[in-house]
Amino acid sequence: MKKHFNIIRFVCLIILILGLFCPSLYAAEKVLKISMDAGNAGMDTFNPITTNRTNNVYYLIYDRLVEMGADGVIYPHLLKSWNVSEDGLTITFTLREGIKFHDGSELNAEVLKWFLENIAKGKSKYMVAAVKSIDIKDNLTVVLNMSRPDPNILYNFTSSFTGIPSKKAIEKYGDEFGRKYVVGTGPFEFVSWKTGDEIVLKRNPNYQWGSPLSDNQGPAKIDKVIFKEILEDSTRYLEFKTGGVDILENAPTVFLKKIKEDSNATVISMASNTNFHMVMNTKREFLDNVNIRKAIALSIDQNSILKAVFQGNGSPAYTYLIDRLPARKVAKKYEIHFDPAKAQAIMAEEGWKKDSDGILTKDGKKLSLSLWSKSDSDERKTAVVIQAQLAKLGIDVKIEQFDPSSIKAEFKKGRHDLVVRSYGWDNADILEWFFNSTRPGYPTVSMWHDNESDYLMHKAMTRSKNSEERIQNFKDYHEYLLSQYIWAPIINSVNNHAINNRVKMPGPPRFKILIGAPIMDMTLN
Repeated sequence: MKKHFNIIRFVCLIILILGLFCPSLYAAEKVLKISMDAGNAGMDTFNPITTNRTNNVYYLIYDRLVEMGADGVIYPHLLKSWNVSEDGLTITFTLREGIKFHDGSELNAEVLKWFLENIAKGKSKYMVAAVKSIDIKDNLTVVLNMSRPDPNILYNFTSSFTGIPSKKAIEKYGDEFGRKYVVGTGPFEFVSWKTGDEIVLKRNPNYQWGSPLSDNQGPAKIDKVIFKEILEDSTRYLEFKTGGVDILENAPTVFLKKIKEDSNATVISMASNTNFHMVMNTKREFLDNVNIRKAIALSIDQNSILKAVFQGNGSPAYTYLIDRLPARKVAKKYEIHFDPAKAQAIMAEEGWKKDSDGILTKDGKKLSLSLWSKSDSDERKTAVVIQAQLAKLGIDVKIEQFDPSSIKAEFKKGRHDLVVRSYGWDNADILEWFFNSTRPGYPTVSMWHDNESDYLMHKAMTRSKNSEERIQNFKDYHEYLLSQYIWAPIINSVNNHAINNRVKMPGPPRFKILIGAPIMDMTLN
């Protein structure tokens, strides 16, 4: 018995000594759990070259050449410097030294040239459309020879689509890269991905090249990040409330009041790139008439939706761009404001009269339209309010809801009338994405096709010699689109992120989003 006691005492002594002198052996793993915005779930790949959509996981696995701060300034990241010639036809990129991918391979001029040439073959090829050829000057320097000046090219390289993957890994794993194998230079390495459930990342212990948008240049202070894919808003909130997740990315508006009253939580509000709007299918009966589209757009009460659905978080949208973009500043006459009297007058001029049931009728046809939305909370609730607003005009609106993963395929069938949608983007080139007539169904959900529109689009996208000219060209394009009433603008939202108080941050994020550079400075209690 005494022998057994001595053994136990000896083991306890060893444990005590290890605990005193090797505390790191017993330190709890610091795991940050994030409930990602439901709109960011449902990815099919994490390969930036082949994907046509990304989410914030990309900002942790991959680094970009440059980064966009919350202040709208472009900062260097993988680039040490860049230089643009006076005529805009030569751009020189010089990489930082010592940057390695998660597989140990080096980021150098050869890899950068390979990456840029492969972007030109992929779904984001428009980002480098002006690059004619690429020369390697030395091991860390490439020269881009341009077919035309592109004042937007640095902005393009701040996009999550331009995170640089490992050339070695893509050549090794082929089609499995992006799903089973994901290799970048970022502060976190890919561990696993269960589709529809979670994405697990671990800290890159060799990371020492953070951007100026974080105080900590690396490695991260958090050991592991787990992104949870939860689609239903009430389930997301419950997970946060019970401690199942630490961060509720873009917290559901309906639960914001409860979260703000929770002593264990903090809400961080950040400028958003998100614009909510209602798309009109310009190829459908009734909606092929610009005057009917105008009457519908003027019947949308932006302020009522802002209060009823978003609890006042955001601002009314009167155009198709977020407010801080220069191309948003159109002539006042092009802004689309709520004006129900004018909407009624337009429909009367078009020969529509209300029947006994209050529905507009003309030539024996009732004005009945479908209104689609995704099944998530904000878009679904917005659709319900719009249904009531258009009923006052005299339009019979029938709401149809779709799972976010299936609605894009339905758009391509072209049978939709009205659709409540949103996008998140902070550049005027989003207009090209949604109104380019060569992509009907998706992303051109409006099925818009117009020669003047296409001319102005190409002028803005490819014929701008400098930033000032680009702003004016996009403003002209934007004003024309507004004059055609293809969308009804609704609101520009803010991003409200709920954070458990065990997550500590040194101050307001300097990066444009929360899930990215700010995680480098986060610690967990």
